[in-house]
Amino acid sequence: MNSVELKNISKSFGAGTSETKVLNQINFAAQPGELTLITGPSGSGKSTLLTIMGALQNADSGQIQLDNVNVENLSNREKDDFRLNHIGFILQSHNLVPFLTVAEQFSLVDRVRPTGNLNQEQLTKLLKTLSIEQVVNQFPSELSGGQSQRVTIARGLYTDPQIILADEPTAALDSKRVTKVCELLQSLAKEQQKTIIVVTHDQRMNDYADHIYTLVDGQISEN
Repeated sequence: MNSVELKNISKSFGAGTSETKVLNQINFAAQPGELTLITGPSGSGKSTLLTIMGALQNADSGQIQLDNVNVENLSNREKDDFRLNHIGFILQSHNLVPFLTVAEQFSLVDRVRPTGNLNQEQLTKLLKTLSIEQVVNQFPSELSGGQSQRVTIARGLYTDPQIILADEPTAALDSKRVTKVCELLQSLAKEQQKTIIVVTHDQRMNDYADHIYTLVDGQISEN
């Protein structure tokens, strides 16, 4: 059964003669237990598709079904609650709170969502897997780009979400770190039956994917 299903999704930006149709009648589905990549040239709408998929922005038309819920029918408050409890985001902009240490980033999540998150033992294991256990007392400004990216990955996984949506999660990582991240995502998909969808230019991820799609000129197709 599909946990993510998009039907006839369209999205345009601008108006009149400057209107650009980024997504044109997109149909897409992903299942639990699979790691799916979405590739395509810069500006092709990959990040737009991912944010629509995660109910962070609205499509102009079409239907979005996540875990059998039609999210376009939810109120803004209901969408917030749904994202908090069902979706883990790993975004390219990192979005770490600048005045909180790495450890405090996770404590903040606990305040917003007191139950259902990883326990301390699970978090420690995750941080060690990503080789960031040594930076837990540092602030985002004290981290390298690769460290920030790995903290963002950890925070996205901390709520133990069923659906994981990632935007270029390996862009700032060397090949050794890419392997670790890919193995982690693959194991989460296979062993915990999570649905993982990654927007990426990084061909180093290809060997770990169950499906690879290309988005170009508003259309998506499986490779």
